[in-house]
Amino acid sequence: MLEVKDKVRTFPTLPGVYLMKDAAGRIIYVGKAANLRSRVLNYFRKGMDGRPRIPYLMARLHDIDYLITDTEKEALILENNLIKEHRPRYNIYFRDDKTYYSLRLDLRREYPRPTLVRRTRDDGALYFGPFTSSAAMKSSIRFLQGLFPFRVCSDNVFRHRSRPCLYYQLGRCPAPCVGKITPREYREIIDSLVLFLRGRKRDLLTALRRRMKEAAKALEYEKAARTLARIRAIEETLEKQKISRVGKRSRDIFALECREGAAVIQVLSIREGKMIDGRAEFFHHAFPDEREAMSSFLVQFYDGEIPIPDEIILPFVLANSDDLRAYLGKKKRGKVIFTVPVRGEKRELLKLARKNARFALHQQQAEPGTREVLLNLQTRLGLRHYPVVIECFDISNLGGREAVGSMVVFKEGKKYPAGYRRYRIKMAEGPDDYGMIFELLRRSLRRGKEAGRLPELIVVDGGKGQLNVALRALGELGIDFPDLLALAKKKRLKTGRVIRDRIYLPGQKTAVLLRSSSPLLRLLMRVRDEAHRFAIRYHRKLRIKERLASPLDGVPGIGPVLKNRLLGHFDTIKAIRQASAEELAEIKGVSLRLAEDILNILEEVLNKSKVDYYGKKSGPSPNSPV
Repeated sequence: MLEVKDKVRTFPTLPGVYLMKDAAGRIIYVGKAANLRSRVLNYFRKGMDGRPRIPYLMARLHDIDYLITDTEKEALILENNLIKEHRPRYNIYFRDDKTYYSLRLDLRREYPRPTLVRRTRDDGALYFGPFTSSAAMKSSIRFLQGLFPFRVCSDNVFRHRSRPCLYYQLGRCPAPCVGKITPREYREIIDSLVLFLRGRKRDLLTALRRRMKEAAKALEYEKAARTLARIRAIEETLEKQKISRVGKRSRDIFALECREGAAVIQVLSIREGKMIDGRAEFFHHAFPDEREAMSSFLVQFYDGEIPIPDEIILPFVLANSDDLRAYLGKKKRGKVIFTVPVRGEKRELLKLARKNARFALHQQQAEPGTREVLLNLQTRLGLRHYPVVIECFDISNLGGREAVGSMVVFKEGKKYPAGYRRYRIKMAEGPDDYGMIFELLRRSLRRGKEAGRLPELIVVDGGKGQLNVALRALGELGIDFPDLLALAKKKRLKTGRVIRDRIYLPGQKTAVLLRSSSPLLRLLMRVRDEAHRFAIRYHRKLRIKERLASPLDGVPGIGPVLKNRLLGHFDTIKAIRQASAEELAEIKGVSLRLAEDILNILEEVLNKSKVDYYGKKSGPSPNSPV
């Protein structure tokens, strides 16, 4: 320890980031400082900086390195990047791989429609959000469609409709696709929707009342009645939203609660004066410095798609609040206020956040079942990391055909469907399971590495072979963070002997065997079975799509509408093939050149003998109606 202290005395008195390492050379803590030498020497002074958690950190300290930056703001950003890269044990690491929905509305279109998107772009369209709950957003879309009937169909469906859909019959769409409403009337509806989404509901009511009176004067009583119904629905909505908080400024309130080696950060969000969201983020360790932890959390929390509010209410003053405020203000492109309230309504909001944090932490610790299983899993299998996030990979194919892969995610031992991904295997040929799992892992992990979102544990379905392939994929990408295991299914030998589910770990020749009743094995089996189910479902979907495919799908210039016209006139592919080019050209939308292309491609496709892996002919029958 004295050698480390002597090394720290040589540190520069410049801003930067310091990296604390254990005996194995692993980074266990990353901190930032305006003065590196002074800041790090605080750890070695009597009382260890006065923070009760510092002894846990210092007991594992073996070495300290540093990186110099030009400014404290650069140190803040570098600290965030290093935490994401190394995930030190004693730092806060906020992993949230959600991409939230935003509502997109392009007013340049003649008949615009609201769409849900996960990425906003500077494309001239209006964006509202993002919204943290996709289910609530979709429910809101249905509600808004009842207030402001608008089209929801895609552009392709919109162009080719010949009669109104069911939404028109339900009064939820004015059917602009068949001319039931003029562009001007439709635009009035969309303008009302925009006012509603922007929170200008009083302005909207004024405009609607004016339109109702104008319609009544023009003796358009049905239109006036529809407008009146819309006004009453909006007034009812406003009546339900009367409870508001401290003005119209957007605010986020943060509270931190620590207890028994665990911590939770509670976030409450207020927009347009109303509480719209609340979330608790759990961490399975305490923090050496709560102020640094909160600072790091804010940087990571607002690093993605979450909108930065006008004001952030905090439980205490942050050491680098000026730099952090400047960083968030630049990202927001506007002013951001930090407030530590001591009285008034903002203080009450902070108390509410703390109350939620205490309750969330108590509830988490009162239900130790899943956490206990994950801790035991880490201990029993000798994993380096507590498996907060587990990703499991599986493949599905039929003799190498239509090969697909799946990745499922479990967070805190529970399914996390938002993280599920499915892949079509591109490179591997034939029934090559090892090649397929290698491609699947390489593609998924490369994306995770680039995004800084790698799991703590990777599970592959299979035995030693699949484990070695997974190790090779990790090695090629230069990834050594996640723990890795392979889970081989139970099998029955010809002799009748049953071999239980086996767990294979890197560097161990023999498999780990757990009792069939073990909660650890049951958790891993549930993860593996979910990956298998997800892969099978995708594979089945592709097989059905392949069976329903038509040779006409491969003809350039033939879309769904033209394909239906041809089949509606000729009934079967065989009849189309036997027709002349002139007969095909009589169909609306088919030119003589396109007719010749259709005949040439059908001749080529239907004369081919497609043989699948089992030696059976495949592909659509010449007499197939599709």
